[in-house]
Amino acid sequence: WQPSLWQQQTRSHSPNHSSDKTSIILTKTMVSIPTGIGFIWCCVAPLLQTVAFNNAPQSRSMSRNNGRGNSVVVFGSSTPKTDADLLPEIRDEIMEREGQLQQWEKSIRVLSDLSGSSNEEAELYLADAFRWKAWASASDMMRRYQKPVLPEAEKIREGLTWLKEGPLEMSDHQVLSNIQQHPGIYLREPDVLYRKVKGSAPRKYRDDTVLKHLIQDDPNILQVTYNCDGEGCQSECGSCWVTYANRLPSIPDL
Repeated sequence: WQPSLWQQQTRSHSPNHSSDKTSIILTKTMVSIPTGIGFIWCCVAPLLQTVAFNNAPQSRSMSRNNGRGNSVVVFGSSTPKTDADLLPEIRDEIMEREGQLQQWEKSIRVLSDLSGSSNEEAELYLADAFRWKAWASASDMMRRYQKPVLPEAEKIREGLTWLKEGPLEMSDHQVLSNIQQHPGIYLREPDVLYRKVKGSAPRKYRDDTVLKHLIQDDPNILQVTYNCDGEGCQSECGSCWVTYANRLPSIPDL
């Protein structure tokens, strides 16, 4: 048995002083072990050496030499994309699918003019409402399951005009605030949604004045278009009056 050779080999593979110390302890232990069981330690010692190596700090594996004899730790970093960073890819995809951007750009102008938002803000609202943001944020594999569609400028105009002049009589500030919070509701034919809301609402809520009050309190109600009461569950709990009725405020004395 040659403990000095084993110790030398161990040190040559040790990444730090911690494993060197472990190796020295193992070497001294092996010297004091009777020869009869030395063979067993010959098999066990390399395993313990491996454990000592793997449990040692791994910072060196992440470092490189900076050319001046000093070790420099290198960490990977990536800057997450903002919503605005997605817009060029969205435009490219629309161009590839449709062969033109006029319809998209016209919708942006209409929304910007009627809501008082900037062109970039309007484009971001449309991207969110019509599923382009979801498509651009998805992986290549998941994009096949996304179904973005192009907005129609005239329907955008009609919807925003209805929000201001229809039974909800929203102010410009209310319209913009609701678009910011729920673009998928307030930019995709809100007048059509309202008719569904009113038709599915419990009888005590089927009044324009009452619904106006409730929607002012919770703009999300404009997408509550199901009512499982008496019809059985339709697995639309997030858009069902049965769910919402439990947390709606009392009907005001109007």
